[in-house]
Amino acid sequence: MKGELNMIHHIEGGYANTYLIEGREGPSRLVGIDVGSNLAAEKIKKIVGEDYGGKGGGLKLITATHFHIDHIGGIAKLKEFFPEAEINFFHMVEKYISGEERLAIPPFSRWVMGLVPVVSRIKHQFRNYCQSFASRKAGIPLPFLRKYTRIGYEPECGLAESRDIPFLPGWRLITTPGHTPDSICFYNEEYKILISGDTILNMEGTGELNRFCHSAEDIETSFKKLSSLSIETIYPGHGNPIVGAKDPMAKVRLMHS
Repeated sequence: MKGELNMIHHIEGGYANTYLIEGREGPSRLVGIDVGSNLAAEKIKKIVGEDYGGKGGGLKLITATHFHIDHIGGIAKLKEFFPEAEINFFHMVEKYISGEERLAIPPFSRWVMGLVPVVSRIKHQFRNYCQSFASRKAGIPLPFLRKYTRIGYEPECGLAESRDIPFLPGWRLITTPGHTPDSICFYNEEYKILISGDTILNMEGTGELNRFCHSAEDIETSFKKLSSLSIETIYPGHGNPIVGAKDPMAKVRLMHS
């Protein structure tokens, strides 16, 4: 990353990965992505305090790659720590919060072939379960629970592919429906970095397209869209970052492989 490898902090504190990005203007422009648990929020608070001078800390934006509990469950806690931070989601999320639309539910077969293998490979199962239980209950893709969208804060829902991302110059939003209709990725063309959310995971070593999806056709189309980009580093929603691999997108395991 041309001497700026520390601009992204990879944080583990729940079922999903959380990322803290240092914007181009430096430590006064920090952005938290996929804060899925209270523990992840506490870790961000610690990083901001120890590495970025503490009070106020420069945390400007909190967002998520999609509206699932393991990616948004710690946002309310982080907002308590940083009340001045803006919360801004992809524009489709507004319909979930208002109740106009309900979360998409993957077919049963996708729970078996997609979710179970991923969850079984995630470390710290007891800790993660406790964190999920303690964190805000919203974004649960289950028939009787998906109606719960009380998130404890009032976000903006203004992010879109055609708009600049606040506080993240050099990054752009890529719409990648498939895992969920509202799934997005964040891409930095200069440094060839993709924050892939739950579109691309890395539970198998070289990356794989997420089999736990509401639409297999859509996620395949989204992968083709991402494959047209120049990418050298992938920060997935689950699993270790893929750093230093030559042409990592070519090694991603597809659903039919």
